[in-house]
Amino acid sequence: MPTLFPTTVAPRGFVSTDPELAAVDRSVRWPVMFCFLTGVHWMVVGTVLLVYASSLTHPHDSIPILGLLIDLSNNFSMFTYGRIWPAAIDSLVYGWGGCAGLGLAVWLLARMSREPVHSPGALITAIIFWNLGVAGGLVGIFVGQGTSVELLEFPVYVSWLLWLGFVIFALWSVATFLARRPGNDHLAQAWILAALFSFPWLYAAGNILLAWQPLPGSGIMQEMIGAWYFHGILTLWLVPIALGALYYIIPKVSGLGIRFGEKAKLGFWLWLILAPWTAVHDLVGGPFPADTVTVGLLLSGLIFIPVAIIGFNLVFTAFEAEEKHGHHGGVVFPFVVLAAVAFVLAGLSEQILSIRSANDLLRFTLFRQCNMFLWVYGFFSFTAFGSIYYIVPRLLDFGWRSALMVRVHYYTSLYGILLMLALLGFGGVMQGLTLENTDPNVTIMEATSVANSYHISATMCISLIAIGNGIFALHLGWMLIDWLRLRVRGNKLAAEILVEPYDGDPAPKEEAAA
Repeated sequence: MPTLFPTTVAPRGFVSTDPELAAVDRSVRWPVMFCFLTGVHWMVVGTVLLVYASSLTHPHDSIPILGLLIDLSNNFSMFTYGRIWPAAIDSLVYGWGGCAGLGLAVWLLARMSREPVHSPGALITAIIFWNLGVAGGLVGIFVGQGTSVELLEFPVYVSWLLWLGFVIFALWSVATFLARRPGNDHLAQAWILAALFSFPWLYAAGNILLAWQPLPGSGIMQEMIGAWYFHGILTLWLVPIALGALYYIIPKVSGLGIRFGEKAKLGFWLWLILAPWTAVHDLVGGPFPADTVTVGLLLSGLIFIPVAIIGFNLVFTAFEAEEKHGHHGGVVFPFVVLAAVAFVLAGLSEQILSIRSANDLLRFTLFRQCNMFLWVYGFFSFTAFGSIYYIVPRLLDFGWRSALMVRVHYYTSLYGILLMLALLGFGGVMQGLTLENTDPNVTIMEATSVANSYHISATMCISLIAIGNGIFALHLGWMLIDWLRLRVRGNKLAAEILVEPYDGDPAPKEEAAA
């Protein structure tokens, strides 16, 4: 009977049979592994902080352990919801998304250029600066020096570290792309380069106009720029990196070309044009020009076109591969298939928010968290998980240690994320209906009490996700430690063979002469 995952894992045999690609993998081994290890670290930190932040939204008597957490929040300002929540989200976006995304970008650009990379130390230096920026930003938030702008909460002085790290990385990326071999262009390169060009544009404009030198005025322009930055980071930075990985890995794993591939370029350009307009979803009902909001909703509503094209490209290829092979193949395929489906669902949630009546109902509810987590947890994280499961064995020529741990990680992540998204989505609808109730006896407290039960259930689901993330982190660490141990043992054995003299009997002179 076919199973979703293999029951065993192969210890060796992951190096590409193409000597050029094998040389590329060896040249990026340490920079990419450093990106993945630090990214997984921030993923675990962010998820634990998210469990804590979510638990602070419950009634005090709903779960016994909440008493301790509430006491910490009441007695220490750094443990309040206003600091834990932004620290959790920034850890996931800039720590997990940033480090894992940069690791994917390094590997994909190097692979598609088919040239071994030069100056891997520069890449490691860039990632060190990036991680120092993330760590410094989280400390700044905890000690009360963060800003109040969503996804720009890091103190201003920390943003320079992120900038420095990204500049070094960007220079390497441009040099690698220009040094590619002729005839090796790939659509995945376009997605990666779009993400790498979008981030400095977004981060510079957001920091300069909202944090370093805030625009004077009533705050209307600040709100518009803040919405543009928040949605841009998700749809123009994290999403293109993940799409680049899927456009490369799904054909590699399935052995099939991208279905409807002739429309893929159209989907690429339409996404870059229409995705930034999703920022208008946060402006409905505010003191903004009516024509700006109306045109923005119209253009953001057209996002279903690139979502449909990209969805057909990825999902149909995956389903055809499943039909061809009879079942999901290997460790990687279940993750990337779910990532492709999550992309379509996330695009559908953006489509719902582009409808004015639905936006009026949902904009101040749990549905907004559902939309964000669809992009960060549902789409990007599953793409990153599948990519790491595919890339790391090829970097180390060493298999994952436990098929059981892979299965547990997959199912805890799957059920935790799906249940959390379902609860937040449905809870947002119920909360919105309560807020829109015209009965004067229905107050804001009624809407809060409606949301409480969904908050409690969502916390349990996030805890399940945290368990899966912890298992994944342990598995990656176990794999790396075993690989290092065997590598050291092999080096010692090779040194002994080369250094120690041979003690056997010499060959007879007649045989030697012969």
